Amino acid sequence: MILTVDLSNTRITLAGADEEGILFSCHLATVKSRTADEYAALMGLLLDRQKVDCSALEGCILSSVVPELTPELRRGLEKLTGREIMVVGPGVKTGLNIRLDDPSQLGSDFVAAAVAAQAAWPLPVITVEMDTAIGLGVTDGSGCYIGGVIAPGIMASASALTSRASLLHDVMPKAPGHIICRNTDESMRSGIIYGAAAMLDGLLAGMEEELGQRAAVVATGPWARAVIPHCRRKDIHVDEHLIAHGLWLIWKRNQRR
Repeated sequence: MILTVDLSNTRITLAGADEEGILFSCHLATVKSRTADEYAALMGLLLDRQKVDCSALEGCILSSVVPELTPELRRGLEKLTGREIMVVGPGVKTGLNIRLDDPSQLGSDFVAAAVAAQAAWPLPVITVEMDTAIGLGVTDGSGCYIGGVIAPGIMASASALTSRASLLHDVMPKAPGHIICRNTDESMRSGIIYGAAAMLDGLLAGMEEELGQRAAVVATGPWARAVIPHCRRKDIHVDEHLIAHGLWLIWKRNQRR
């Protein structure tokens, strides 16, 4: 078993992976002020609850979209596992044919999601990541990653409402059960959740129009299950382990034969 670690702006996801699939996953809040020692201790507690013997891990791979925290988390993982940590980036084989103006700008989470989606779904395929941001990535029918979309995430949208409108207050984004609402709290929740669902429907339709064909769609991230059921499109698959699976595949592709 290896340990996959996905560092986003909101949370850190740790998952155990082997040939059988994803064995477990757990989460830790992303806090930029924490030290390597603090992260090692906290991750150790989480893995201990999963009955994971860190010294027996075959390897560890890290994906990060928080560059300033990557070195601390990497050192924390090294302290925890006693192993060198593979970090997705330059020099790591992904098998992904990236056709962007500057391939180095593609986040490692987008890379891992695309690698997993290509392995599991027919092409073309669109990945939808619903975390701090809502990110969509497109792999065309020939297997090339050709681009995507980045939009504000659920909590970013909620925060923008409350920070710029004096009469609006914080709400927990949760679908109210109807789109037309009769109070401020439910109206905000309707706009955030149903608005995100409508945005996804529109973006997916536009992407397929540009592709010239129907695409498979797979969504992941902490907000996927809250939003995807409210999309008009009903063939969007939700895979909460998509990035972990992609990291496992990348790790395998970099092992010496």
